[in-house]
Amino acid sequence: MADQVTRVTTHSWGSRLGKAVGGTLAGIGLVLGAIGALAWNENRAVMTERALNEGAGAVISLDENGYAPPPYPDDFLTTGQLIHATGRLEVFNNLYLTDDFTLPGGVPQTATRLDRVVEMYQWQESQKSETRTLLGGGTETVTTYSYGKGWSERAAESGAFAEPTGHQNPPMPFESESYSHDRKLVVGESEWYLPAAQVSQIGEVAPVTLSEADAESLAGSLQTAKPVRLSQNALYVGRDPLRPEIGDLRISYRAARADTASVVAKDTGAMMLEPFETSNGREIFLVRAGAVSAAAMFDQAQADNRTLSWLWRGGGVFAMFVGFGMVFGLLGVIGDVIPVLGSVLRAGTGLLAGALTLILAPLVIGLSWIAVRPMLAAGLIGAGVVLGGVLLWLSRRKAAKAAAAQAEPAQA
Repeated sequence: MADQVTRVTTHSWGSRLGKAVGGTLAGIGLVLGAIGALAWNENRAVMTERALNEGAGAVISLDENGYAPPPYPDDFLTTGQLIHATGRLEVFNNLYLTDDFTLPGGVPQTATRLDRVVEMYQWQESQKSETRTLLGGGTETVTTYSYGKGWSERAAESGAFAEPTGHQNPPMPFESESYSHDRKLVVGESEWYLPAAQVSQIGEVAPVTLSEADAESLAGSLQTAKPVRLSQNALYVGRDPLRPEIGDLRISYRAARADTASVVAKDTGAMMLEPFETSNGREIFLVRAGAVSAAAMFDQAQADNRTLSWLWRGGGVFAMFVGFGMVFGLLGVIGDVIPVLGSVLRAGTGLLAGALTLILAPLVIGLSWIAVRPMLAAGLIGAGVVLGGVLLWLSRRKAAKAAAAQAEPAQA
């Protein structure tokens, strides 16, 4: 079977018009969704910032023995308080990291997360389409589907290929996975249980060095007729790594490592740490590898919050632009009765969609700020009014001087 096939599809002007009407309705929904997302993001950003400021002012940094330092009394209990502690990470209940193939070695006890990366050699489909508009508003689309072999973590469903014959992929026997276990945070004489969800966030990720023993262990776990060998620090399931065949597997491992960690969380008083709820309902549970001060951890959390805010803003603005483009897409389809007219209309509606986005998106963000920061918004509005008044006064004064200068020669 050829590794490249071509399909030609045509759509009448009437069918395109019906789809464009549906696209207009979907575009309106997308614009409304973008407005909601932008407003929600501004509220989320401000609430998170306030929660972090509250936490930074309330946190108690424990000493190397796990106690609150002076001026707190010796018998002060941190139960229910937001604490900051730095200590050793130790294995909890003898749970060492491994995956479900039980790797005999290679994963250090200091590993906080183990990532198993599974790739399969398989058929992959790519496509390229060219569409031309016909006189009368119809379209003709020529799509070329190309097939090649390659490694991928994600199984390609060959049954959904345009040409599945000769390009069948076997099912993936198992997939990439991440593993983590609970740990103990030991600070002097004190220790706290640290959940796996937080442990998995700690440490720098690096490849795990594998051995022939790992290959033998995996071969027994897989129960496969294919040979398993070590190749370029990956476990290769197949006959020849230099000549891969469809269905061959390549398995590698990465691990995050840390022997010490810093935590900001609520001390429950029962050797447990949990998220600390602030007055506005937000939760604080910060973890970092190594010895990191409370101030540095809160600064990083604020920076992460700002980054997330800009990502949401960018996504919201883009969604709004796409939504407006879908709303006005109907005009381009109507104009396609004469192909040149349709192209002109699309260029114009694209500019209109961009202009409306540049007007509406900042307006939504500004109104959201008024809702969550009324005092700051009032100050900015007041400053704008004052600045506008000053500019108006200066312009009038300049105009009056110009008028007086013109009147003097006339009087002479």
